[in-house]
Amino acid sequence: MIKYLLKEMATRLCLVFLVVWLALPRVSAGSSILTFAFSEASPPYSSSSDGRAAGLFPDLVQLAFSFIPEYTTESVVLPWSRAQYNVRHGVTDGLLTYPSMERQGYAIFSALPLFTQDFGHLVYSAENPNIDVIESATSFADLSGLTVIVERGSKWEEDNIPGYLARVPGPHLNTMMHLLMLREAGDFMVQPAEDARFAARQLGYSNKLKVRKVDFIPNSQIPFHIGVSRELPFARSLRGRSVLSKCLRRAESRLCPRV
Repeated sequence: MIKYLLKEMATRLCLVFLVVWLALPRVSAGSSILTFAFSEASPPYSSSSDGRAAGLFPDLVQLAFSFIPEYTTESVVLPWSRAQYNVRHGVTDGLLTYPSMERQGYAIFSALPLFTQDFGHLVYSAENPNIDVIESATSFADLSGLTVIVERGSKWEEDNIPGYLARVPGPHLNTMMHLLMLREAGDFMVQPAEDARFAARQLGYSNKLKVRKVDFIPNSQIPFHIGVSRELPFARSLRGRSVLSKCLRRAESRLCPRV
């Protein structure tokens, strides 16, 4: 899955990385290493493998900075709340995430996303007693008597799932799937279909997993942007022209194809 997604995005990487550059500070000798923080428990996007960052998101960030030789990157894996806290306070330099208003307060984000997820799906159990309500709903209002399981600290869910819905939080998707399928602590989740199927398969819930595509979830196409901490020295300085000319010169190469 990861190799396929990287290959599919190759034709747009050059344009994205031009914009990523605009978020970066000027660097001097000895100051070009940026440390990115990733969630330790969000496979296949990011996870901890023998204490090291693994998954699509670390690979994408590493690939992004291969276009910008003035910078190198290192990765750390942490609980997601800690990862965000560290970037907010400049303990680590960057992340790849949805640029919520709160996060824009402590990080500068690239103008174009590096990755997009489709959150326009309701995920639920075939054994849920409220299945008829879930499968006939044409709005969140139709689900107002039900409970949604959410990811603790998810800014997108805070912004886009109405506050009148009862919530049960979980620290990451695997726990959320257990809450939904095993403990029956809630009625549904809002997740990308591929994420739900991946987690259900890993946890043994595929036989009763139900996924429904709906059109009433606002901002369901979730952009993930590279962000760098505003605590970095000179984080507000912009450098667009030099990388633009470099990338244009590479336009015929396999690293930076035309888009």
